[in-house]
Amino acid sequence: MGRIINQTKRCLKGARVVLEHPSVLKRRNYIFLLSHIRGYTTLLSHILGSHREISGYAETWRSYRTARDLLELRCAICTHGNYKPNCTYFLDKMLHNRLQISDSILSRTGIHYIFMIRKPVPTIKSMVAYYRKWIEQGGAIEGCLLPPTVEDAVVHYSNRLNFLVDVSARLRRRSKRAIVVRAEDLISRPFSVLSELQTFLHLGSALDEHYSVFNHTGAAGAWNLGDTSEFIRKGKIERHRPPYAEITVSDQLAHKANCEYERCLAALTDSFPLAPAKDTDSASIASET
Repeated sequence: MGRIINQTKRCLKGARVVLEHPSVLKRRNYIFLLSHIRGYTTLLSHILGSHREISGYAETWRSYRTARDLLELRCAICTHGNYKPNCTYFLDKMLHNRLQISDSILSRTGIHYIFMIRKPVPTIKSMVAYYRKWIEQGGAIEGCLLPPTVEDAVVHYSNRLNFLVDVSARLRRRSKRAIVVRAEDLISRPFSVLSELQTFLHLGSALDEHYSVFNHTGAAGAWNLGDTSEFIRKGKIERHRPPYAEITVSDQLAHKANCEYERCLAALTDSFPLAPAKDTDSASIASET
């Protein structure tokens, strides 16, 4: 009975959205940002969602099994505060293995995939620090998807990278297009990364490292929508990040995680282009001098 009630509520909510925004029913394309937690995905999704051709900037926590899920994505984005009636794309990011993409969705046209991974040690430290922040602010331990220890974070990180490799292989078998971004490059070489993403998405104007702050950006308690740190509310890429020196990753665990990272990066870039293709970014270097 509870499931039927929830489905009815979702249908009624969707109907209200369609009545308020009938243009949401127009045929659109999609961007799926596939990554892991603490991988600068909130930053990239805000940059993308600030572009006039892209609606969406937050995680919607849904699996994609049928076309109905794509429609529900469009309706969800209408409630997040940056829906653009004439947009080309709807954006979602998927960071957890519990969120699945069916073969029928992977076989569809009109979906652009961005893989984004961050080097292991800073990612693992950030995961544990974020868990501690969650607990300090009164978050419940039960049901929390953040790994509480370094050991748990390494397992979580490795499992997620394996999942991304599997998705990339499924896309490659279907001759689908995707692009790969190293998270650090978005911080250190934003001009090159964003230029290649603009080309990949066929956007009519450039992506900018300055972005809009939306209704739920960095809001206290909005943990399910992305990063809640002060960095995300600044509206631009911040190059200096906390090192979390108080969190230690042993050499053994660091080596294990780094092997998984290198294996994942090799598998992704064997199938899809890496952005940026070159290791130079004169625009970003000039801006830091």
